[in-house]
Amino acid sequence: MKTAYIIDSTADLKEEYRDHPDIFLVNLSVIFENGDVFEDTKDENKVKQYYARLKEEKVPPSSSQPTPNQFYEVFEEIIEKGYTDVIGILLSKKLSGTFQTCRMIMDEFEDKINTYLVNSSSTSYVIGSMVEQSMNMLEAGLSHKEVVENLEWVAKNQDTYLTVKDLKNLVKGGRLSATSAAIGTLLRIRPIMMFDDELGVKLFDKVRTDKRVVQKLQDVLVEMATKFKEKLDVVVIHGDNEALATNIIEKFKEKYPSLNYQTFYLGPVLGVHGGYGCIGLAFIPRKDS
Repeated sequence: MKTAYIIDSTADLKEEYRDHPDIFLVNLSVIFENGDVFEDTKDENKVKQYYARLKEEKVPPSSSQPTPNQFYEVFEEIIEKGYTDVIGILLSKKLSGTFQTCRMIMDEFEDKINTYLVNSSSTSYVIGSMVEQSMNMLEAGLSHKEVVENLEWVAKNQDTYLTVKDLKNLVKGGRLSATSAAIGTLLRIRPIMMFDDELGVKLFDKVRTDKRVVQKLQDVLVEMATKFKEKLDVVVIHGDNEALATNIIEKFKEKYPSLNYQTFYLGPVLGVHGGYGCIGLAFIPRKDS
């Protein structure tokens, strides 16, 4: 029995998993107004170049999901390499059509390989954590069905938040009116958005300073660490705002030093919506421990 994993380019992985032979990647991309295509990437130098350009663009770029052909190529490679099972773990189906495209192609291969598809209900290291947990659970002897059920539990119980530095990004994304953004900017309001399975993204709270952002998210940390008895992954992702991301992790470690903390740059595709300076944060319960 040999298991492959399909993830998308919004996923973040620990360094030791980035070149894992069982993990196969499909790429999303960003398209600028002039037609330039910027492929989603985790290369920090390229990501910094992207955010530098994003600050200068008057019209926000759009994101593009993987083509069906990308999925066909990945499935054919997986089958050719002798895998018996494949688990797809992809970004929230409320944020992209990537999940549905994978489902459509996966159905065509179900007579050649055992297929399982999981909606992460999020993105970034939520996907990375689920891949790691899945590998650990299979190694511990759980069946693929049991693993998928546990991953769906993780997806249901994780919480992901996003706060933007510039409210105009929410206007561009159609989630805030220009008038509300102008008033919010004047009052220095920082909305904290929360990923939601039904709505995609919803308002969680409104604060006025970075300090209050950290305090509010620290309250969530206490709640989640208590609920899951500190069996928790915590990830901070940022749109070229490393100082604030580091500050959040340091504050969290004062309260819970033993948790698994990760920090990543927000990739180009997710950066379309969050914009320069944004902060994303996810609390991911561990089912494999």
